[in-house]
Amino acid sequence: MKCGAWSFHPALEAFDRFRGQWDAVNLKQNNHVLLDSGFVALLLRDFGSRDVMLAIKEDDGNPAIALIERKVAGSWETFQPSLAPLGLILFGDGEKAADNVRSLMRSLPGYVVQFGVLQQDPNCWGLSAVDNSNWVEKLDYLQTARIPLYGTFQEYWDAREDRLRKNNDRLRRRMAEKGMNIEFTITRDPADVEDAVREFGRLESKGWKAKEGTAMTGDDAQGLFYRAVLEYFCKRNEGVTYQLRVNGELVATDLCLIRGEMFVVLRTTYDEEWKVYAPGVLLREDIVRSLYAEGQVRNYEFYGPLMEYQLRWTRDIRTIYHPTCFRHPWIRGARQLVKRGIANDERPTTRLRAIDSKGAAVS
Repeated sequence: MKCGAWSFHPALEAFDRFRGQWDAVNLKQNNHVLLDSGFVALLLRDFGSRDVMLAIKEDDGNPAIALIERKVAGSWETFQPSLAPLGLILFGDGEKAADNVRSLMRSLPGYVVQFGVLQQDPNCWGLSAVDNSNWVEKLDYLQTARIPLYGTFQEYWDAREDRLRKNNDRLRRRMAEKGMNIEFTITRDPADVEDAVREFGRLESKGWKAKEGTAMTGDDAQGLFYRAVLEYFCKRNEGVTYQLRVNGELVATDLCLIRGEMFVVLRTTYDEEWKVYAPGVLLREDIVRSLYAEGQVRNYEFYGPLMEYQLRWTRDIRTIYHPTCFRHPWIRGARQLVKRGIANDERPTTRLRAIDSKGAAVS
């Protein structure tokens, strides 16, 4: 279906035909690895539904492309599976993004009054330039951290708190004294991905995530997804698995992507039976050291909810946010009034009581 500059297609059927177009817009924007068409296609394949639409704006000067779905009558938002750290939309930045969102809302079927743009990173693009506009409502989603990798590793390591540095040194000495051989390995071969993901699932299935029902087993939907993602990116020399072994036994592993100067941790786990030796912390030190040695990466991205342990590694924190865009400013204003009214109705009331001269309450 075509409406003005925009065309709309059932995403499950059409996305593969337009992957080249998706990547062209991503390249023009900032070529983010988490918005590569290969990653998006796998998200759509494994977690999409027939309700997801591919929206394409044909405009050489200001192109845009997005995966979207209707929530209720008059309301649409970007398709957001749980394993996608970022909203699946490429729509420029600042006023270009604003123009594209406005034209998309006018072009969608029916009368669209609001459009939710989920999980936007202010460091990359988005509607941050129009956050204070009277037709955009911003909702903070989560804080996330990154490690800027500038200078030398020694300069970075010396700047960390004593507890982190001294604990790691102490753990390595203790393990050496006990005859434990620590081996740090880096794997980029697509042929190794299946075993790496299976081993990852084995470790995660032994820990607290298994008790909560969120562990990746290696052959479940999450495991198959990450295996496909890593195989795809390893073939492009952009996927990498890091492992830490002690006397040949796997004790910690990270599944990661690298593109240009950006490094992204997709998934991290360790064997909780070895937690007294903090293998995940030792592995992270080795990874950061190796990234400094390779000299390519400048930003180590966690892209997940901020965890307390991450503050030992960085103080570079930012907020991923959801902008909701309204067709008319008065709709946003009306919604805010309704929200205030609901909040006032739910606010607990305190009955004022008079106090007599002896300090007793008087009804």
